[in-house]
Order: sequence, then C-alpha cells, then structure tokens
Amino acid sequence: MQKIVAVWQGEARANGQPITSFEVQAGSGHKAMVDEPPDFGDDLGMRPTEMLLGALGACTGINAVLLLRKYRQPYRTLRVEVEGDQQPAWPHAFTEVRITFAIEWTGKFDAKLVDDALDQACNKYCPVDATLTHGAKSDFKRRDA
Repeated sequence: MQKIVAVWQGEARANGQPITSFEVQAGSGHKAMVDEPPDFGDDLGMRPTEMLLGALGACTGINAVLLLRKYRQPYRTLRVEVEGDQQPAWPHAFTEVRITFAIEWTGKFDAKLVDDALDQACNKYCPVDATLTHGAKSDFKRRDA
C-alpha cells in the first residue's frame, strides 16, 4: 500500500484569510508543495491537477526508459509531454489526456520495437495510467484529533 500525507501549512494572510498551500509528504520521505493559483490559492506550488499529469508523465516515462533500454534502442534523451483537457465546470475533471514521447536518437532504431515499448510503458506497466483509465474507488473518512 502506498500512502501520502498532505499537510496544510497553517499560514494566513494579514487579513486572516487562510493560505491554501499543502506540503505533500510521501512514505519514501520526499516532499512537494501544492497550491492553487490566485483566487483560490497563493501559487506556492504545483496545482493538484498538474501533479496528476506529472505523475502520469513520470510513470510512463520511467517505464519507457527501462523498456527502450531492454529492447536495446539507441536513445539519448526522452521527454514526456502530458496535456489534459478539463471540463469547464466544477469539478473540472479531465475529459481527455494525451501523452507525447519526444525521443532523441543516437543511431538507427526499430520503430516497431519502440512503439511496442511505449505501448507497454503506458498500457501495461504504469499504475497511474491504469488507475486513470480503469478507475479506482475513492472513499473518505474523518478522524478527529
């Protein structure tokens, strides 16, 4: 089981309005700052939706790097660009997400093997993609401290 904790930073503006930034702490010990743009937040970190797209890009990218290496394809760099269209109304859910792999090569590559590696990176080995495409039940509870 994976677990993160999002901790509100507890800060407020001079007028008493709360600052909405959260520090996300992962079980691995890594941390990231998350916030919303002005009107809702103070722009102190990535948006939660940006983190979601970033998680998808990183997950598919890690798998792509490993599979391209396994298939002995001569890549020098790999950049994963993830774009998402959102509903105009709340909750602004993503309606479509597109992943583009921009790859720089050092020599001749096998296009079929590369396409197979990228397909597996997205559709076989990435738990973030599997969660987004197949869904996961989300539930909540409250614990009073």
